[in-house]
Amino acid sequence: MKISYHRRRKMKTRRIALRKLLERGIEDPKDLAKELKVTVPTIKRDLEAMETMSEEDFTFQKRQTPQEILDKKDEILRMLDDEEYYTESGDINISKIIQELKTSRATVMSVLNGE
Repeated sequence: MKISYHRRRKMKTRRIALRKLLERGIEDPKDLAKELKVTVPTIKRDLEAMETMSEEDFTFQKRQTPQEILDKKDEILRMLDDEEYYTESGDINISKIIQELKTSRATVMSVLNGE
């Protein structure tokens, strides 16, 4: 079953808040549920899920600044001038650019389309 973006974000926010409450010393599931205004089973599910979460799962990605976006687009344009990023048949190897810059296909395509 696929969970919507907004629901995943809500769960992540709740788990971050739960972690902060645990750090403050509140450990009783009933107190945690009362503090976060959710049910006790929800708290138990979150506690179980938090055992497998990494440190990165407790933070949200920051948005890129306009300068970072321009720098990434300049980097993509530089790559398009390099023969290394083309296949033997002369096509652009988009997947290689995506992997190297850790960016989305949409970003590379927008640069290719001149946006």
